[in-house]
Amino acid sequence: TTTGDKVEVLEVFSYACPHCNEVAPMVADMKKRLPANAQFVMIPAQFGFEAWKTYARAFYTAQALGILDKSHEDMFRAIYVDKKLDTRSPTFASLAEFYSKYGVSAEDFTATSRSFAIETRLKRNEALIAAFGTEGTPEFIVNGKYRVTGPSAGGYNKIEPLLNYLIKKESEGS
Repeated sequence: TTTGDKVEVLEVFSYACPHCNEVAPMVADMKKRLPANAQFVMIPAQFGFEAWKTYARAFYTAQALGILDKSHEDMFRAIYVDKKLDTRSPTFASLAEFYSKYGVSAEDFTATSRSFAIETRLKRNEALIAAFGTEGTPEFIVNGKYRVTGPSAGGYNKIEPLLNYLIKKESEGS
């Protein structure tokens, strides 16, 4: 885990995943209601798909540039509501244009996206996802121990209560 003394709740997701889009509003609300001793972390999945890797690179680039919090929900909207970005073959030019509305030039976005730091994050994320045994998205991992998916929770609406139970269990040291 990367959250120190806090219980880590990690979401494995992709902007190219329609199910992740479906749960994004629930996840945003859930993040606001996390107990003080828990911290939410996101990791974008690639699964060997070029489009997913492109979106993972965009996620880490936005994070590095300090615009992720402002742009995360808008990215889903641009893909699934406004249909301005493609889930199958997004171009980096279209992504740079999307992020330009957050005050980042296309040149800065492109340069950052090709940096050693971003390459390292992409490789690390692939290794973590393999270590977790993640095969699909969205998936939530609590403190590196428990994997929760919509089906395993009994439906997306039951994910938050299950995560809260696991957070409490981890907090108690059970």
